[in-house]
Amino acid sequence: MFAENPRWEELYLRTLLEGKGHKMQQRITATRQAISGRLHDLEHDSDHHVERYQIENAKGSLCALG
Repeated sequence: MFAENPRWEELYLRTLLEGKGHKMQQRITATRQAISGRLHDLEHDSDHHVERYQIENAKGSLCALG
């Protein structure tokens, strides 16, 4: 399921590079959906602490962006 979509990190970086372009809101939405999918994948996995920390930081940045 999730493997068919770009990884959340890639979408997040694209969003950051978008700046204040016309696609910003679309990129933020796509990134949030990818993060949600990844968190769902990790739901029953107690590993990936670093990735979970990175996700929390990315979510905070996305809130600041829009």
